Amino acid sequence: MANVTKNNKKAAHEPMESKTTTVLGDDDKILGVVDSFTTCLDAVERDLDRALQERNKPMLTLDEMIKLDTYIAYVNSTLVWMHAKMQGADVTNHPIQNDLNRAKKMLARNKEIDDALAAPRLEMQATKRFIAAGIHTRFVNMDGVMVTEEMYKRKQAEKQTNKS
Repeated sequence: MANVTKNNKKAAHEPMESKTTTVLGDDDKILGVVDSFTTCLDAVERDLDRALQERNKPMLTLDEMIKLDTYIAYVNSTLVWMHAKMQGADVTNHPIQNDLNRAKKMLARNKEIDDALAAPRLEMQATKRFIAAGIHTRFVNMDGVMVTEEMYKRKQAEKQTNKS
């Protein structure tokens, strides 16, 4: 693609690799960072495209839609933050920081909910059956105190003998 400059000269846009190579020369460390950044950015772009395709599917549950929308908001906020950072803007007070923090909190909350739902739960009826089958000593409530059945019968027998 060519642009016409003020002097009507055509200047071709060079690809990013050739620009960085001519500017940075043989600085392998910086070129490696730029290549790594480009690879990560491509991966984010692929993930975002896949998320947007999933968003258009009508078979998503409400919970899945909420998670997907939160993820998309987080990715978009992150990309805007990265752009502002690369432009040299102070991102600590940038308005996108609020969106990023909100999306992070929502993702953390979603993880808490998922962890809570995945946590093992006791089935109360089965638990009671196991306990009843495993305990050979029966307890009886005697005036607000739990005592063994033997002790209860002994105390009842003592009461009967004391009355006689």
